This record gives sequence, C-alpha cells and structure tokens, in this order.
Amino acid sequence: MKFLYFEIVEECLEGAHVYDAFLNDEIDDKFLEYLGLLGKIVFMKNIQKPFFRVIVRGKYTLKGSLGNDNFRIILPDNNGLEYLEEIKLHISNYKN
Repeated sequence: MKFLYFEIVEECLEGAHVYDAFLNDEIDDKFLEYLGLLGKIVFMKNIQKPFFRVIVRGKYTLKGSLGNDNFRIILPDNNGLEYLEEIKLHISNYKN
C-alpha cells in the first residue's frame, strides 16, 4: 500500500481541518488492522459497506470504508497539520 496524496475537504461539517488521504490500492482487513495500531479502532463490519473509525486521542480521527482507496482524516480545530506527516509515514512503513 502506498500513500498518493492528501486533498483538503472544504465546507465539511465534521471540522475545520479535514483531509482525504488517497492510496494506490483498496483498503482491506489487513491494512485496516495496521491503521488500528495508531489508536482505538471502531469497526462496523455487519453493514453493506463495512465502515471503520480509528481514534487517536488528542490528535486526529481516521474514518472510511473497506474496499475504498481513500479515507478521511479529521484534525483538531487547533490545526494539527504535523499529524498529516505522521499518518503518511505510518502508511509508508506498511508491509503487506
């Protein structure tokens, strides 16, 4: 799995600093488990499009669905842009 780019999400109700992270492949169970190493994972798998949320307390929240090639990053209102680099580095260390 490789990180491709971040895209800012404008006028998002979830927060002032919201980004989508795009990947070169679809998110699967194994990659989701790896993302879960960052914090607390909430996974709703018994729905039509399995949905996850990874909560990194005091930093950010990641959310998305299995099978997508992107996920959303919700940063704190006091900015937190340094966390984007942390997420990018975590993804670059993934070995499938």
